[in-house]
Amino acid sequence: MRVPLMLLRLVLFLAALAASACARPDAGAGAGQPPGEFYRGRTVSIVVGSGAGGGFDTTARLVARHIGRHIPGTPTVIVVNMPGGGGLVAANHVFSAAPKDGTVIGLFHEAQMMNQLTGGEGVNFDLRQFNWLGSSYDDPNVCLVRSDAPVTTFKEMIGYGTPIAVGGTGPGSNTYDAPRVLAAATGASLKAVSGYPTTNDVRIGVERGEIHGMCLGWESVKSASGQWLVDGYAKVFVQNGTMRHRDLPDVPLAMEFARDEESRALLGLVDAPGAMAKPFALPPGVAPARVEALRGALAATYRDPVFLEEAKAMRLEFQPKDAAEIQRILNHVLATPPEVAAKYREIIQP
Repeated sequence: MRVPLMLLRLVLFLAALAASACARPDAGAGAGQPPGEFYRGRTVSIVVGSGAGGGFDTTARLVARHIGRHIPGTPTVIVVNMPGGGGLVAANHVFSAAPKDGTVIGLFHEAQMMNQLTGGEGVNFDLRQFNWLGSSYDDPNVCLVRSDAPVTTFKEMIGYGTPIAVGGTGPGSNTYDAPRVLAAATGASLKAVSGYPTTNDVRIGVERGEIHGMCLGWESVKSASGQWLVDGYAKVFVQNGTMRHRDLPDVPLAMEFARDEESRALLGLVDAPGAMAKPFALPPGVAPARVEALRGALAATYRDPVFLEEAKAMRLEFQPKDAAEIQRILNHVLATPPEVAAKYREIIQP
């Protein structure tokens, strides 16, 4: 009897899959193996929760070019882009679906802490359970606007009749959430326009005249849009935080325009993710020795003179935080009173 071709192909595929599973240890197998032996000859993937060309992708690729030589066994390190939901898709993947063997590192938007705090749709993770490796920047959120916009100062935008359109990647990212909270907490006429795949696409939208400006981390502005500021094409008109950034002494704080104490609390939440910007994490369940090896590798990368020289050329200034500091920030934010969290959720709803 002849075996149908499709059935034969299925049998061969399943056999190959079974052989592959037998040949490759799962997450728990070899947990006691020294990290140097485990990582030798392997590939480590950094899953980035955005498309190519944005600030997260830029940071991931810079780290990927250098971290491999600091990981015991010097594995190959690659970047895999997994955009969607301001990092939500990547966060869910790393938390639940990614191998728990230390070969997959996540880099998704730190603003996902606000998604978890507000009970956002599709959140299937608990950020406190990730094995955090470290974050990259202490990165206050700022907003910039084209110099030919109808108004260009934050004071002028308070109560202005026509909204100033700022572009974003979608709910759950600071590019979208920050301007909505700024508008609600201060009365500024800002309109968040979502749907751009990456922050680089938002920049293109600004150049095309589709939108007036954008809100995002200051490091991303310096590295990707710094020439706009030098040329006078655009200007930073407001910054979040409780103190003006040393680079922006003449740019007002949003806090200075807060309507009331509740508004101040909401603006504080906008600023919180920036304290652990662009954080790297392993899924729960990874062997502790591998977690510590990768934490050490990331810390060593941030001190690496070759890495720092390349970062300087890219106009990136790293201010890393370790896993303990990330955990402290998360615990603080996720303990926000329910009524404030509910108000924040109400504001950022599309």
